[in-house]
Amino acid sequence: MRKIYALTAAALSVAICLAGCGRQDDINSSSGNETQEITFQNEEEGSNQEETPGSEEINITTESAIQESEASGSPTQEESTYPKITAKGKVQTFGGTVMIGDSAYELYNYVESSAKKYANVINHVAKNLKGKAEVYDMVVPTSVGITLPDNKVHKVNSSNQNKAITSIYKMLRKDVRVVSLYDTLMQHRDEYIYFRTDHHWTGLGAYYAYQQYCQEKGIEPHGLSEYKTDQFGEYLGSFYTETRGSKQLRSDKLKVYYPVHNKKLDMEYRDGAGSTYHGSVICDGTHYGIQLKYCVFLAGDNAYTVVRNKKLKDGSGCVVVKESYGNAFVPYLADHYQNVYVVDYRYWTGSVTEFAKEKGVDDVIFLNNISMTRNAYLIGKLAQVQ
Repeated sequence: MRKIYALTAAALSVAICLAGCGRQDDINSSSGNETQEITFQNEEEGSNQEETPGSEEINITTESAIQESEASGSPTQEESTYPKITAKGKVQTFGGTVMIGDSAYELYNYVESSAKKYANVINHVAKNLKGKAEVYDMVVPTSVGITLPDNKVHKVNSSNQNKAITSIYKMLRKDVRVVSLYDTLMQHRDEYIYFRTDHHWTGLGAYYAYQQYCQEKGIEPHGLSEYKTDQFGEYLGSFYTETRGSKQLRSDKLKVYYPVHNKKLDMEYRDGAGSTYHGSVICDGTHYGIQLKYCVFLAGDNAYTVVRNKKLKDGSGCVVVKESYGNAFVPYLADHYQNVYVVDYRYWTGSVTEFAKEKGVDDVIFLNNISMTRNAYLIGKLAQVQ
């Protein structure tokens, strides 16, 4: 994610909460990738599709049969009981992003060699923490794998994320506790779980992932009705930029769910330069610029964050290793651990294994969106902190 900073006069008052908020967690923005943009089929012969100036469409051949037989995306609805989604309008392409109607999606292609390297990092940490901490892995599907309209799936060349995630999980050690989110999110795919103009999930999408994590861990999640909520107005995310400010996109709404113990939480975070700040798990986004709203979660992307729950005295702790998808997820965890340590592997330097031992945590949670698992550069960054 590219660093974005506030451009309005109100930015000065919220600068602490905007230390890092951008887009560096997908294939379209990082250097050193193994893959490039994917081509896809036109909506209809001779359709007037937009393209990023100077971009070159190429076909991708991966190292897995997933792409050979399952490039069509999600399972057909005739074979499932998931809610059905349909849409009108042509498929328009902007590099690795497609737009259909009022929503946009980032295309995804499975890269087996990168997936193996990703799994190797998780396995390394799990092996070295065996008997000391539980290691969880959460590979999060992106919107193209969940909410892409069923009648458009065959129009785009995007790998089946369910099969890709299953493939990754099969590479993991048996003692790694996987949190499978595909089925959970597909069951809620007709709800507002992903943004239309941005590559992130919403607070609601992250909540359903939190429920699934609690089930795997064996703890009771809070119900949605237990959370105080707030809304911070319209939001235009990364897809808005990538579609060159297309007016066809319908702006998003940024809704937050405050932790149940919010008043008992203290958050301290450190940016890549080593400066330390105090902030809120959910920042007040009232005066944030329209493209900065996602920064309300954990004050954006920071190298290191610790959230302390003063209500708990049980010594419980976890380490969350994440990119920006983790930002909307961590606030839910804060109700269940005395200390939540968050490291963004893109900016943090250190060893997750040694850090977990030092802090004596119960759990280490790797939470990454699936696009990261195909990106050689980002996997290299993750490997540096194992």
